[in-house]
Amino acid sequence: MKQIWVIAILFLCSCQVFDRPEKIPSFIHIDHFDFSITHSSQGSSSNKITDAWVYMDGNLEGVYELPSTIPLHYEGNHRLKIYPGIKQNGIAGDRTKYDFYKAYELDITLFPDSIIPVHPSTEYEDQLFFWIENFEDPQSRFTTYTISDTSLEITNQPQEILFDGSNIGEISLNSSQEVFEMRTDELDFNQFPKNINIPAYIEMNYANNYPFTVGILHKDDFLPYMRQPLITLTPTHSSQDSVVWNKTYLYIPDATNFYPSATSFDLYISILNSDYSDDVKVRLDNIKVIYRQ
Repeated sequence: MKQIWVIAILFLCSCQVFDRPEKIPSFIHIDHFDFSITHSSQGSSSNKITDAWVYMDGNLEGVYELPSTIPLHYEGNHRLKIYPGIKQNGIAGDRTKYDFYKAYELDITLFPDSIIPVHPSTEYEDQLFFWIENFEDPQSRFTTYTISDTSLEITNQPQEILFDGSNIGEISLNSSQEVFEMRTDELDFNQFPKNINIPAYIEMNYANNYPFTVGILHKDDFLPYMRQPLITLTPTHSSQDSVVWNKTYLYIPDATNFYPSATSFDLYISILNSDYSDDVKVRLDNIKVIYRQ
C-alpha cells in the first residue's frame, strides 16, 4: 500500500513539473534604424541598415531583420542595447554589425504580453577617416585608365535618374565599346589594413543595368599595380525607364589581407562588356572609403 502512495505522489509531482505554464514573453517592435551624420565631412546620410542585433543586460537575444516584433523573456527594468546590422558585401548570408555605426542604448521597462515600440537611431563612430566621392566637383577623384573605351561623365540630368537630387557619376557603353576602368591615386589608401579582422569599408550607392566590378589595386616596391576584385555587382534594373538605386558595404580586408607585403593600395571600378551589349549604364553616387585613424 505504501508503494502505491509513493507512486501516486511521484506522478502528481511530475505532472506539476511538466504542466508548469511557460513564461509569457514581453515584446519590442523595431520598424527601422534612423541614421544621421554629425559633420559634413561624413558625406551623405544614405544607409542600408537591414538588421537589429539585440542585447539585453549584455546578453545577445538575437539578430532580427527589420521591421520586426521581437520576443524577450524578461520583465521589469533592463538595459537594452541595439546594434545596427548590414549585409556585408550585399550577401544575405553575411550579416554583421556595422563596425562604424554606434549602438543605440536605453533603459526599458518590460511587461509580459505587451509590445513596446522602440525607435533606435545611430551615427558614425568617432575617430574615423573618410574619403568621399559624391561627384559634386567638376573633376572626379577617379582617373580613367588607358585601356578604356569610354569615360565617366558627371551629370545631373535627367532629374528622375538622380539618387538624392545632386550630381552622379555615369558610365555608358555601346555595342562597339568593350572595356571601361577607372582608378584612384590616393596615398591615404596605403593605410588600408592587411589584417582580415581590422575593419575598412567602401560604402557606395549604385544603379546599373549591367554587371560591374569593384576591386583593390595593390603593389609592392618591385611590381606594378595588380587587380584584386572585391565584388561584381549584378544589375539593379533592366531598363532605362525604371532606374533602381541600391547601396552596398564592401569589406576592404577581404582583398587586402592577401597582400601583407604590399606597399600601396588603390581602388578600381571596371566594366567588361563581353557580349557587346548596347546602352550599358552604370551610375554611381556617394562613394565613401572609411577606416579607423
